[in-house]
Amino acid sequence: MKTYERLTHFRIVVATVWVITLLTWVGVSTVSSQSPSETPNILFIYLDDLGYGDVSFSNPNSKIPTPHIDRLAHEGISFTDAHAPAAVCGPSRYGLLTGRYPWRRGKGGTSNGAKFRDLFIENNRMTIASLLKQRGYNTAQLGKWGLRHNYSDAVRPGREPGDLDAYDFETKRLLGAQLVGFDYSWCITYLVKEDSNIKTQFENGSPLDPSLADTDPYRWLPDSAEKVVEYLEVYAGEKENSKFGIDADQPFFIYWDPPSPHDPVVPNEAFIGKSGAGAYGDFVFEIDHYIGDMLDALDRFNLADQTLVIFASDNGPDVSSYERIRSHNHFSMGNRRGIKTDVLESGHRLPLVVRWPGHIQPNQTNDQLVSLTDWFATLAEITGQKIPKDAGEDSLGFLPLLLKGHLDQPYRTSVIHHTPRGEFAIRHNDWVFVDHGPPEADEPEWFREQLKVESHDYPGQLYNLKTDPTQSIDLYGIHPEKVRELKSLLLEAKNNG
Repeated sequence: MKTYERLTHFRIVVATVWVITLLTWVGVSTVSSQSPSETPNILFIYLDDLGYGDVSFSNPNSKIPTPHIDRLAHEGISFTDAHAPAAVCGPSRYGLLTGRYPWRRGKGGTSNGAKFRDLFIENNRMTIASLLKQRGYNTAQLGKWGLRHNYSDAVRPGREPGDLDAYDFETKRLLGAQLVGFDYSWCITYLVKEDSNIKTQFENGSPLDPSLADTDPYRWLPDSAEKVVEYLEVYAGEKENSKFGIDADQPFFIYWDPPSPHDPVVPNEAFIGKSGAGAYGDFVFEIDHYIGDMLDALDRFNLADQTLVIFASDNGPDVSSYERIRSHNHFSMGNRRGIKTDVLESGHRLPLVVRWPGHIQPNQTNDQLVSLTDWFATLAEITGQKIPKDAGEDSLGFLPLLLKGHLDQPYRTSVIHHTPRGEFAIRHNDWVFVDHGPPEADEPEWFREQLKVESHDYPGQLYNLKTDPTQSIDLYGIHPEKVRELKSLLLEAKNNG
């Protein structure tokens, strides 16, 4: 049986296990119901560049207090081996929302691409938002977005985006999230070419400030967080805001994707000095504060028991992580190698927490391999939907794992990693094969010495994470048979699907 056929067979087996599990759980769970009114609300928190070691539930030595994120971990299940679809923002978000590896888009799929390219998600491709819309969900995106917009539709005839006077916001809207299933959008985006930190605030495709004045980066995080709380207040009937377009008789899907703790690192005054990891740590502490506000709102409006809360990050921490080690002894990447844009573990390994009262047992830790592409299929399972053949190609549902807390066999044995430079790796069980070498150029020599990394000039890298979680010992030259096996698996996966 070919590898690709084995993967297809594995999907069938997983689907069978899921059906059996749901039948077992039917007495305590409503997820098999076909009624939209009985499906859970969903709050998906997707942070920007937060490292696996930045939160204290996954790193006891973290210098950053994160009590509200820790609360989610205590009240739900946390995963120690969860991975983003990519090691950089835009492709990672594409993979999460579509359930498809971003490199399958073809040329340019592995990176963020040009600043003013049009929407990163293809026309008519199903997303988590459009999937949930089929079940009547209110869908809202609040924060960064990071997947581009229909710039070419918002400029004046004969003009190009990048100059403020090129846009026609009197008669046109700059749409992005609302093109792929979101009812409401509150996001910041680029309008000018000169400065990457100059962004304009948009609501439902229209600028909040018609003069297109620069926004204050100190307000990006709190404004988006406060908008989430306002959305909950309107949903609960405590306030009115017709721009949300909420039908309170239907569940909600809130996708909060703040542009934080990505640079610029801008903690507000009330949070300065509250961590032991400098301004960055204070910024993460501020994020945690706003997550607390959201959890409090769910409690206040009696929505917590009906709401599935998911917490994750889009990729690993950036290059400033190395300086934080030296200045604060804080390891944003945890005890592993790799940062944002790297194919090594902490470039894409991330904290993942899921809370669903009455369905997921609290205070669990799970070490199964999980990919964030799998949320597409899992939310389809939760809402009782079938995935079309042309959607969610790299998504495997793990609802049985969430409900039971363990499985006798892993639901997923492999996952593919890649960098914005188009370098690939494959994880298969405990092994990782990296199809390039030598290792990442940004890694300081002092850091390599601290982890006792062995230097080689092999054309690739091979690690066993069970015996060498820090990826310090390259086994490429010792296990050529494993290199051939994994390289073949990687090639076959890239050529199929």
